[in-house]
Amino acid sequence: MPDYIHRADKAIAQPAFRILAYWPAGLGDPAVAAGLASIFDIFVKQYRKDLAFIIVADEERAFEGKEVDDPLLDDARHWLAAGPKDWPATARVFGTHSDINDEITVPSFRAEQYADLAVMDISVPDNPETAVVLSDKITEILKTMPTLYAVTGMGFFLPMALESLKTYLPRGFVRYKTALEFMADGPRWCIGKDIGNSFWDEFPEATDGFVDIGWRTMLGAYYLPRLGAVSIDAEGVTVEQTDDMLTVTAGPAPIWGDVNKDEDISAYKAVAAALAPARASLRPMLNGLFGNQVDDPDGNDRLEEWYERYED
Repeated sequence: MPDYIHRADKAIAQPAFRILAYWPAGLGDPAVAAGLASIFDIFVKQYRKDLAFIIVADEERAFEGKEVDDPLLDDARHWLAAGPKDWPATARVFGTHSDINDEITVPSFRAEQYADLAVMDISVPDNPETAVVLSDKITEILKTMPTLYAVTGMGFFLPMALESLKTYLPRGFVRYKTALEFMADGPRWCIGKDIGNSFWDEFPEATDGFVDIGWRTMLGAYYLPRLGAVSIDAEGVTVEQTDDMLTVTAGPAPIWGDVNKDEDISAYKAVAAALAPARASLRPMLNGLFGNQVDDPDGNDRLEEWYERYED
């Protein structure tokens, strides 16, 4: 199992299995609300004993962390299933404080409404067997929702309390090639020109798109015209495509792509190559995927290396 990512002598980002998803429709959309409530049920059922704190906040509820109990979990579930949410609005449930970095730990569930996008980040212990079971259940629900983009795989979880350190990432990919390292809100600067604000007029040649592949990558109808019928001739890769959703899985179980263990990432490379026409350009990613790194030469070089890590 990988260690935390460290910055100087401080542990910041925890190894985890991650599921991230994005909906322009917003938390109040009936299909999004119903899907998130069902996903929350699955998460709580599997990780209830490990949950310690909860926050449900919107215009009428103060942003206040509370110790978890069953009535509060029921309240969060009803909140997710209810009607439209004004921005900002969030529901978060997470584990105890860690002795390693004195911050919250996985398992973590976060659903959040921005002005133009709803996001979800589920980060749990990086056990491949339980991760596959969890991901398979959630994938079936994501297919019923107006999902723009979802990605699943091993990665690193940076707590919101350490959000100011996101410009330090990505770092783990140098050894762990398949790691997902961005925070849940980062892709809103890249995944759609009507979402976020990447100042697209400053780089007219850049394209919007998804930001990274994972063990499982799901792309909604917005991106499909760029791809046509997708066929990937690589061992272990499965492709499921409808008019509304493309789901690609790179092998039977997620891996870290550990360079030191010579893990085979050929399936991930094949997926990355096949889906490349729908990927966002690097330039808008510099504006916000890992915080604003436009004026940081080291950050520019690091993101370029990360962006190209699946290329031969």
